[in-house]
Amino acid sequence: MIRWHSLDEVKRGSGLRMVLVQGIASPWGVAAKAIFDYKGVPWIAAPWAAGEANEDIVAWSGAESAPIVVWNDERPIDRWLDILMLAERIAPTPSLVPDDPATRALMIGLSFELCGENGLGWNRRLQLFDAIVQAGQPPEGVLRMGAKYRYERGVAALATQRSIAQLKMFTAQLQRQRAAGSDYLVGDALSALDFYFVAFMNLVALQPADECPMDAQWRGVYQIGMDDPALAAAVDPLLVAHRDRIFHAHFRNPMEF
Repeated sequence: MIRWHSLDEVKRGSGLRMVLVQGIASPWGVAAKAIFDYKGVPWIAAPWAAGEANEDIVAWSGAESAPIVVWNDERPIDRWLDILMLAERIAPTPSLVPDDPATRALMIGLSFELCGENGLGWNRRLQLFDAIVQAGQPPEGVLRMGAKYRYERGVAALATQRSIAQLKMFTAQLQRQRAAGSDYLVGDALSALDFYFVAFMNLVALQPADECPMDAQWRGVYQIGMDDPALAAAVDPLLVAHRDRIFHAHFRNPMEF
């Protein structure tokens, strides 16, 4: 399990420090941890309380969500691509960003379809917010997060359509890669995209509890909307197989959060 540190230790420390969502498999944080672990970069972390305002962390970092990453005396960062570029800078090998410009552009573009605005993570959160709001009396934390994602009532149908299109795109990409003799999502080597893919697949196909040990309440929250027939049909076995292979080869098992 993660040995949590105080925010003061993170603020005043040196080396790599993070603020991570505590208790849940937040995909942005799961991917960041796995990338730094793969590169052999030691880190400490303070907890971000899911659904809470976390005013002290926001006041220090200027970020309204986790993960937040800080290196030595540099400013805190919270954007997924900034975090990846920091990882490449402080630990250039093994690299998770392709040298070839076209392959690198493809990797970053496909990663955006997972991590970025209107990506899979964004769309699945809109589906989640919509289900909770429609059920009545949503918690303040849901309303706060919904505002960040510009949630509006009735957005779930469009978000589901986007998620389905993205899953089909990744299936087609894996099929092309397999036909070319590659075991990875781009090029012929492991990249950050494979790490993001593992983390974000839990939003559509949750790993078993012995690998992703969130408590029952949070597992239930993550599974909201997974029973949508069209969404479930878009989770091709090829996607799950790739997730599982990369997870077992390159992630802490079980996950820690």
